[in-house]
Amino acid sequence: MKTFLRLLLFFVCAGIVVYGAQNIPLGDFGKQLISPKIYLQRNSSKFLQDWTREDILSKINTAREKEGFSRVTINDKLNKAALNRMSVILSENDYDGTLTGVTREASIKSAGYDANLIGDVVLMDFFKTNDPILEWESDSVTRGTLMHPDFKNVGIAIKNDQDTVSVYVIFVSPQKVIPAPVVKKITWGGPDLWSSVNKRRVELGVNPLNKKDELCTIASIRLNQLLELKKLDGHAGFVPTLDREDLKWISQKYNISEFLAQGYDTPTDTVAAWENTLGHKALLSGGEYVWGCVYAQNTFAVAIAAY
Repeated sequence: MKTFLRLLLFFVCAGIVVYGAQNIPLGDFGKQLISPKIYLQRNSSKFLQDWTREDILSKINTAREKEGFSRVTINDKLNKAALNRMSVILSENDYDGTLTGVTREASIKSAGYDANLIGDVVLMDFFKTNDPILEWESDSVTRGTLMHPDFKNVGIAIKNDQDTVSVYVIFVSPQKVIPAPVVKKITWGGPDLWSSVNKRRVELGVNPLNKKDELCTIASIRLNQLLELKKLDGHAGFVPTLDREDLKWISQKYNISEFLAQGYDTPTDTVAAWENTLGHKALLSGGEYVWGCVYAQNTFAVAIAAY
């Protein structure tokens, strides 16, 4: 019996071997074992979308408007400055620019932008799934920069990686250009004022003044004194001038009066001011005066009248 079973097992195994040899491609199977094929299992998850300047700008402006502040606008020059700062932060870990000298101020100046006030915020290796505004608002300093009412322009630099992003934003208020004061050009001088004085005297029914050179000497000296002072002196220098040794003879020969003015745009305005000022109207209506001389420069005017 045992012998029969052994013979039966032998014939079954032999049959299996013969069938396998006829139906299984053992040669191809060997080739597959030695073939240098590599099978990769790809990650089915997608890369996170890259951040852009427009994304950051939109988030910043939304946050500022929510707090009642004006929007900021992006500036190409400031973008260059931001890229400059980002590069030294990434390469040298130089966050404030003291190591490389590439500070915010230096970068902005190098980019050709004139700034009045500067601030910045930064994120390094920040997960793209997080909110940059929440991160900046969590700190009082960066929140103060983000919401500063004076900032008008920004520059933005971004470095995207697969899951993280680095962002540098520079905030700037432009330098205020104060226009130069408009300085009225004074084109009139002594001859113009002399003509206006005599014209008005004639209109008021008195004789025009006749010019005397010695009176012009006094008028010239007094005008130079006032120009040096840059203001009227209330006639304080008049008597000392007449008392000079070389000029005493003039005051001994004539009864002399002095009339001063400053700050008027035209000779006509100057004459009108004298006419409407008590004590000065005599220059224009005083018939006793026969001789005179007028010197004027930069709206300062000295009129000398004598008889």
